[in-house]
Amino acid sequence: MLTVIILAAGKGTRMKSENPKVLFSAAGKPMIDYSIDLSRQLNPERIVVVTGAGAEKVREHLQNSSVEFATQKEQHGTADAVMAAIDFISDKGKTLILCGDMPLMKYDTLNNFINTVKQDIAFISVKMKSPKGYGRIVRSSNGSVLKIVEEKDANDNEKKINEVNTGVYLCSSTELKKRLMNINNNNAQNEYYLTDIVNGGAEAFLADNEMEFLGVNDRVQLSFASKILWKERAESYMKDGVSIIDPSSVYIDLDVIIGKDTMIYPNVFIENGSRIEKNVIIRSGCRLNKAVIEENVEIKDNSLIEDSFVGAFSSVGPMAHLRPGSHLAGENKIGNFVELKKATMGKGSKASHLTYLGDSELGENVNIGCGTITCNYDGFNKYKTIIGNNVFVGSDTQFVAPVTVGDNVLIAAGSTITKDINTNDLAIARTQQLNIENKGKEIMEINKAKKNSKGK
Repeated sequence: MLTVIILAAGKGTRMKSENPKVLFSAAGKPMIDYSIDLSRQLNPERIVVVTGAGAEKVREHLQNSSVEFATQKEQHGTADAVMAAIDFISDKGKTLILCGDMPLMKYDTLNNFINTVKQDIAFISVKMKSPKGYGRIVRSSNGSVLKIVEEKDANDNEKKINEVNTGVYLCSSTELKKRLMNINNNNAQNEYYLTDIVNGGAEAFLADNEMEFLGVNDRVQLSFASKILWKERAESYMKDGVSIIDPSSVYIDLDVIIGKDTMIYPNVFIENGSRIEKNVIIRSGCRLNKAVIEENVEIKDNSLIEDSFVGAFSSVGPMAHLRPGSHLAGENKIGNFVELKKATMGKGSKASHLTYLGDSELGENVNIGCGTITCNYDGFNKYKTIIGNNVFVGSDTQFVAPVTVGDNVLIAAGSTITKDINTNDLAIARTQQLNIENKGKEIMEINKAKKNSKGK
C-alpha cells in the first residue's frame, strides 16, 4: 500500500505574488499537476496534497483531481507540513513524499528509487555543480548517511559538500510516524525539519541527473524549468516524425496532437489541445489555441487561430486572425490582415486580404474582395450575413446584416448591401459619380489660402 504526500504549502514569496507557488505554470501546466500526474503513474492508494498559503485556490484548481487535502495552518517547517497529513498515513505500507514545485522529475527515476531502496527511511540525493540553497548530505567514513544539514544551518565545510537532498522520501509509514514525533525545532530557524527523520538511520539513493530535482522558487527558475520542458516536448514530437527547425523556440502544450511530416518554424505556440494533422506547415510567429488543422494546410507567418477549424489544403495568413467559432471547410485561402469570427466558409472560398467576416456563413467558391466587411453589430445585437455558392464580392463591399445573398451573385465594388440579393443577380449599391468642372482646383486654392493666413 502506497500513500503519496505532496507538499504544496509554500507561499511563493520569492515569486513576488499573492498566488500559491505550485499554481504557477511550467511550460503551460501548473507545477502541482506534474507532481500529481507523476504520482498517479505509481498507482497509489491515495494522494494527499498539503496546502497552506492560498489553500482555497489550490483546492479549487484540483477539485476534480480525486486527491485529498490536508492543511498546514502555520508554516513551521517541512516536518510540520507532513504532520498536517499524519491522519492520512496508514499504519501499513509506505509513504512517498514529493514536492509540488519540482516539474522536471521523471517517472523512471522515481520508480527505480522505489524499487531499489531497502531501508525504512530512504530519500533521493543528487550531486550538484552549484548546491547553494539545498540541504547537504553528511556521510560517515564508510559512506553511510549521518545527517542532512540545511543550507541555513551548515558550516563552511558542510557547504562545500555537493551531494544534496532533493526532498523526495520513501518511508515505512509506521517508522515515518514514529520519527516525526521525535523531531524538535532546536535549530537556528526554529522550524521542524523533515530532514531530521534520517537521524535514526536512512538510505540515500543517488540519482544521476541534477536537473530533474530543480526546485522552482522564483520566476527565473520557473523560466529555466519551462525551457527544459518545452525543448524535451518538442524533441519527443520530432522523434515521432514532426520536423521542428529549432526545438528550443517552439512552445507546445502536453495535450497537443501533431501528425507526421508537419513542419514547424521557430517562435510558434501550440496550446490547449490543438490537433494538427499530417503535412502541415506552421511558419514563424503563429499561435494556435484549441485549433483543429487538417492535413496539407499552410499557416503563414504571424497568424492567430483560436478555437477554430481549418480544412485540408487551405492556406491561412500571413497576419490572419481566426477567432473562436470559425470553420473553413477546405481548400480555402485566408490572406493577410483577414479576420474571421464565428464565420464558416464552404470549400474553395477565399478572402485574400484586408477583410472582416463576423457572424457569417459563406457557401462554396465564394471570392471576397479586398476591404470587404460584414457590419454584424448595431451596438446592441449581433446579426448574420449569409452568402450562397459561387458568389463574387467586389472590393470595398459592406454587408449590413442581417442580409442574405443567393447563389451565383456578382456584387460590384464599393457597394453597401442592405437588402437580400436573389440568385443570379448583379448588385450595385453606390451613389452615382458626379464630376463638377474646376471645382477641385477652386477648393484646394481656398484651403491653401486659409493655411497661409494662419501661418502669418
